[in-house]
This record gives sequence, C-alpha cells and structure tokens, in this order.
Amino acid sequence: MKNVFQKILGIMVLAIISIVIAQIDMGSGIALAFALPVGFAGPLKWNCGSENMGGYKNRVAFIPDCAVTAVPTLPDKDTVVDAGDLVTAAGAFVFKDGDSPQFIYATKGTVNYNAEPQGEIDGQSFVQTLEFGHPGSAAEVGAFARLVNNTPGYVIYEGHDGQQYMVGQKGYPANISPAFAGGAAAADRKAHTFTAEADSFCPYILLGTPIDFDELENPVVVP
Repeated sequence: MKNVFQKILGIMVLAIISIVIAQIDMGSGIALAFALPVGFAGPLKWNCGSENMGGYKNRVAFIPDCAVTAVPTLPDKDTVVDAGDLVTAAGAFVFKDGDSPQFIYATKGTVNYNAEPQGEIDGQSFVQTLEFGHPGSAAEVGAFARLVNNTPGYVIYEGHDGQQYMVGQKGYPANISPAFAGGAAAADRKAHTFTAEADSFCPYILLGTPIDFDELENPVVVP
C-alpha cells in the first residue's frame, strides 16, 4: 500500500513540475518548452478604421556613408523583446563636421518602394528597392547624379503617416543608380530617376530617430 501511495505521489509531483515548466504564466499561456521567437508569439490583427494609403510623401533624403561616423542599427534579434524592434533601426546618424542629409524633392507619385525575396531555401533575404524621380535637367541635379553613381549610403523616405524608413543599414549601405530621360514629345516626362538598392534581412527598416525634413528643405540661415 505504501509503494502504491509513493507512486501516486510521484506522479502528482511530476505533473505539477510539468505544468510549471510548460507555462511562463497562466495569463499568457505561452509555453516555455515551445517558446516561439518574438514576432511569432502574437496574432497579426487589422484594426477597424485603419488607414493604409499606398505610396509615400514626395521627398527623400540621401546620406553618404562617408559623411557619417555612426548609423542607426538594427538590434540583435536574440535580445529583442518587442516584435516591432526587429525592423526598427535604433539610434541616430552622427555626422562628420559640416555634413548633413541632402534633401531631394521627388515628383508626386514617383516614390516607389518594394522588397523582393532573394536567395535559395534556407538562405533567403530581401533586396530593398526605392525609386524616385526628380524633374528637369538642372546642372546641380546632373552633378548629384554623377557623384551618387558610385557613392554608397542611406536613403530616407517617409510614409503618409509620418513614419520614416531607410534603405541601407550598417554594413549593407544602399547603392544608387541614376538615369535620365529627356522625352521626345512635349507631353513626355523630362526627369532623372534614381533607384536605390540594398540587401537586408528585413522587408523594410523603420527609422527609430526621424530626421527633420522640414529643416532640411528650408534650413534656417544664421546671419
């Protein structure tokens, strides 16, 4: 009888230990033994009334890699607590003396962003591509196109909700390919087109510390 009691007691103890190990807490219901990485643990919902207009604001900024000493950085995924941090670059750009982002006006409807998968199974990533157009054939635009042609860096663009994103990240700066089309007919578009590409583990990178586009566009002149 004593042995039977001991066996029952042992089974109860093992059951209690299993429950404690299997759950972090009763409220979350997250299994410790089967814990998923941050980003897989919660539902992906779409709230009523959410706004989701396509496209981006008609302004971008370019930051040459050679103009900065520090770049916003994605965190180590093993240290992330909030899923959103997996695609958010923390920190701010630190510029060398006298350097700053270059503001670029983009024609309405030309700022276009896409992220396509690349690589083989078990080795996939994304190639981020941002395209924007700047009208006309002014000399300063041609000069920018010439210099940016072989200058890696970071391109900042902005959603309609004010959220800023960047193409390029520490160790994987963006490369820009400029092009120009003068058109043939009077109704044709005459403009430069700039295409920035960068490799990344992320489909897009949110900028944790935004830049001031208004100040870049209309800098305060100190007398």
